[in-house]
Formats: sequence, C-alpha cells, structure tokens
Amino acid sequence: MFKRVLLTALLAIFLFSCQQQPESDISYEISPVVVDSIPQLKIKMTLDADSDGTTTLSFPNDAWGQEDLFKSLGKMQLLNVEGVVEKDADSSRIVLMHPKGEKELEFEYFLKQDFEGEISTSKIYRPIISKQYFHLFSHNMFMVPENTEENLDIVLDWSAFPEEYTIHNSFSSQEKVQLLEGMDLELFGSAIFVGGDFRIFNGDIQGNQISLAMRGEWIPFRDKDVFEVLEETLTYQRNFWNDHSQKYFTVTMQPFPQENGSSFQGTGLTNSFATSVSNNDLTDIGQLVYLFNHELMHNWIGHTIKNENEEEQYWFSEGFTEYYTYKNIAKSKINGFDGDYFIDEFNRTIRNLYTSSVGEAPNAEINYDNFWTNYEYSKLPYWRGTIFAFYLDEEILKASDGKQSLDDVMHQIYADATTKGQKLTHAYFNEVMNSYWDEGFDVVFKKYIEDGQKMDLGTLFEELGLEYSAESDVYELGFEFTEDRKGIASVIEGSKAWEAGVRAGDEVFSRSIWQGNIERQVELGLRRNGEELNISFYPVTKAAIPQLKPTARNIEKVGFLANQGSVDQL
Repeated sequence: MFKRVLLTALLAIFLFSCQQQPESDISYEISPVVVDSIPQLKIKMTLDADSDGTTTLSFPNDAWGQEDLFKSLGKMQLLNVEGVVEKDADSSRIVLMHPKGEKELEFEYFLKQDFEGEISTSKIYRPIISKQYFHLFSHNMFMVPENTEENLDIVLDWSAFPEEYTIHNSFSSQEKVQLLEGMDLELFGSAIFVGGDFRIFNGDIQGNQISLAMRGEWIPFRDKDVFEVLEETLTYQRNFWNDHSQKYFTVTMQPFPQENGSSFQGTGLTNSFATSVSNNDLTDIGQLVYLFNHELMHNWIGHTIKNENEEEQYWFSEGFTEYYTYKNIAKSKINGFDGDYFIDEFNRTIRNLYTSSVGEAPNAEINYDNFWTNYEYSKLPYWRGTIFAFYLDEEILKASDGKQSLDDVMHQIYADATTKGQKLTHAYFNEVMNSYWDEGFDVVFKKYIEDGQKMDLGTLFEELGLEYSAESDVYELGFEFTEDRKGIASVIEGSKAWEAGVRAGDEVFSRSIWQGNIERQVELGLRRNGEELNISFYPVTKAAIPQLKPTARNIEKVGFLANQGSVDQL
C-alpha cells in the first residue's frame, strides 16, 4: 500500500513538473550560478534552427547609451549538436553555425556584471547581477532569433531559483514558469526583469493588478508611502483617460548611493516602469511624485498617442506630458500637493525657458543630435510644450465659458489614436485644434511651436485676469566649466559666483550643483595657486520674467485648480 501511494505521489510530481514547461516557439531556462566566485545567470535557450545551418541571434552591443554590452557575456555553447558560436559585436549578433537540416537548437550562454563597485547613474542600464539580486532589461538579457515571426509563444522558466527568491518582471510577479502567448517581440524587448531581495507590494485598481518592487533600505521615504503615490497616480491618470484596460502594471525601484545632490531616472517599458533613485536625505517624496506622474503619463502620451516623427513632436509628447503631470498632481492632490504646487512648477518652467540660451530656437533645431547631446535642447520641448499647453487650456476654457478645456482635445486625440491608429503630426494637431479655436490656429501654432517665439506672458496673464510679478529671481550659475569640467573657464563679473570668489583658471576638485534650482546653494571645492578653497553661493539673479502669484484669486482663475486647498495671500 505504501509503495502504491509513493508511486502515485512520484507520478503526480512528474506530471506537475512536465506541466511547468508548456509548448512554445522559444524557451529560456534561467538559473543562478557562480563561476570563478562571480555570480552569474545561466540561460538555456531552446529554439527553431535555420535549415541552412546558420542561426543568428540578436543581442545589441550598444543600446540605451551603453557601449560594449558584449562584455557581459560569458561562456556560450550549443548543447544538442556540434557547432560553432561566434560573436559579431559590429552587427550586434551571435551567430550559431550547426549542421544543416537541424530542426531545433539548445543553446546556453552566461551573463555577468561587467563592472565592479557600487551602482551609479552611468551603470543603471548595464546588467546588474550580484549574490543578493539581479536587475536587467530584455535587450541585455535575452537573445532573440532573427528572421522569425513578430509574435511568438515564449516560455520563461525560473524554477532553478530557490523558492524564497523573488522573481518579478514586466509580465507577472512570483511566477516560476511564465508562458507569454503571442508575444510581440518589440514589446518583449522592452521589459524589466528583477529578482532576489526585492520586496513586492500589490494592489488593485478596478480589478487590475498593480505592483511595486523595491529593494534596499531607503533613507528618504517609507515603502508604503511610495506605494500610495503609485496607487494614487495610476488611479487618477486612468480615470482621466477613462482607460482601465491594463490588467497588470508594475514599477521597480532600486537605490544607488550619491553623496552630493539627488537624482532619479525612469524608463517606461512594457506593462512597467523601471526607476533608479539616489538614496540620501537630499532626495524626497516630492521628486518621486513628479517622476511617477510624468513617466506613467507616457502610457498614453507618447506610447498610445505616438509621434509621427519623434523629436519633431517632442513639444507634445514631452511638453504636454509635463503639463498634465503638474495638472494631474495638483487637481488630484497627490501626496497633498495642490494649486500651490502647480503654480510653483509652472513658474519654474517659465524661468527655465525664458533664461535659456536656445529658448527661441525653431522647432526644427530640436533634432536627434541636439536633443541627446545638449542639455538645453533636451529640455526645450518640455518647457515650450508646457507653456503652450497652459495657454491653450486657458484660452479654450475662457472661450467656452468653462464648458471645454484642453482635456477635450486630449481625449479626442486619444480616441483617434486608439480607433484609427492616428499618429500625432502638426497638420493633424492643427486640424483638431481648429474645432476649438475661433480662427487662425495654424498661425498661432507656427508662431509659438514651429518658429519658437516666446509668448508675451505679461499680456497673457493680464488677459486671463491673473495676478503676476513682472520681475523674478532666476537661475544663473555665473560661470562656465572647462570642456572636461575639471576647471573654471570663465566667470560673469558681478554674478553671485563672482562675488563668492570663483575665478577663471580655478581647478575644480568637488562640486554640488542643483541645475536650475535657485533655492539650493552651489558648493565648489577649488584649487588656486596650490591653495584649496571651499566656496558656496546661491545661483540667482534678477530678470524681467513674469511669474504667477500663488494667490487665492489665481487659484480660482486657473479653472482646474479651484477648491484645491488653502493658499498664502501675497
């Protein structure tokens, strides 16, 4: 009797284990291993072979600002046939040469972290693999076959990991065997995969799962506060778009050390958003509120509503996203932020645009090269688009006696994107706006977006009945670094930097600069004639740039901010 029970149990275990590996077009079995005392991931692929004897796999050597990703590859070998494996870094391919006529290949490769020391902003997008955890993106983790269908059934088998080991990614949480049916390879290639000592927090928004995966001991905030921000943000944004179609969504957070200042990065991915945040007391929950709201808004603006030409329409995909970030936070009181928050952030945007050296550059100059290599060009569409969106919102509200707003425009664009596949072009945007504008919107658009002219904000605020100050404190660093940023190239005489003692020719051995922030001191460690100097100053000057006053009257006049809580009278 005992033997019969034992055989029955063993048979059940065998059948269960067989069920863990569903049929698929391609499968990956991921295992934790240690090679020469270095923690690595071993990935065994099972895939169809090309009948001509050469099967090529895609694995980018350069991606997302990272170079030489092939350095993270360890041992590679074919398991079920004799053959040769070759790396082709120039074409970002792994070439498998095997006997002709083979139907299926089993191929194994190892992944390792190719740098030492602590995580930094420059290393976030490389494979991170340690004894405690791993943090990878699809493109630097999973090789995919070339010359194949765009949609495949993919199996991810994590069963080799310990039971208590967290497995979490863009497709599900805590599943040791995942079947991704009919997976679009483009979506698969834009995903986050984490595991190890991550803590998982789960929630539900109208029957759809949301989760947060965090690791590390955070200094600036508590886990539950972060999850509440995520939950509030997704709830209000989904309500705004009337879109509760996403069944699963996750955010991942990993900390990195930073002594001076604070910084954060976010990357919108398939069903997910990956963040890395400096873990010090200079980081605060407010920065996370902004980060979550801006990046999650991209689920609709930028992802569902796609640009026809990326940089050309960044004034929309980044600028309008920025505007709706501030608007959504203030209107929904996320983390308690209200109308004061919107006015503060909008004023900061005005200061940034109106002091920028490229503030009146035509839209055509926001091209790939400028955007990705020049800070001011990279921020120009954010600033310009935010102010333009505010202008349109207020003008539509005024013309319709509050019955319509820019929200109606956004909902129409979203509907056309989802039902017609309409992409955002200048001609299309003008066509939509003409139905909300009395006449001549094309001229307005050309003036402020295509030609890049700055608005007369003083006149605009007066027309809208808004209280404002004609002059404001603006950011002025007051000096220029040398090209290698190790010295001072020039100093503006009379600036705060000059008054503090910064001089051309000084060697810089330390610095803390909050770019664009007039409320944080610049701190410099300088060497001059063999002497070390510690200098600090507020990077501020006066300029004739209008700023909205955070008054009760302004809160009432800016329609969507009304009844958002108490404000200080000025």
